[in-house]
Amino acid sequence: MFQHVYTNPAAVQEEGKAERLVKKLYAYFIENSSLLPEVYHDIMLETDADRAVCDYISGMSDGYAVDLYTELFVPKFWK
Repeated sequence: MFQHVYTNPAAVQEEGKAERLVKKLYAYFIENSSLLPEVYHDIMLETDADRAVCDYISGMSDGYAVDLYTELFVPKFWK
């Protein structure tokens, strides 16, 4: 796993893109925390928006995060 994923040159080249994607989703949901699923509203009440947003994003699969990013930030006619 380590050799094929974490240190694979093809994967390493994509790290910057993945980081930007996560940062963009984070900023979006910090600004729009009311759009988080209900369970994360409870987390916000118990802790804060930062924790709720981090928990939400960390629970996403790679594919879901990419699909959500595309839905939120890529113009529909570019798909």
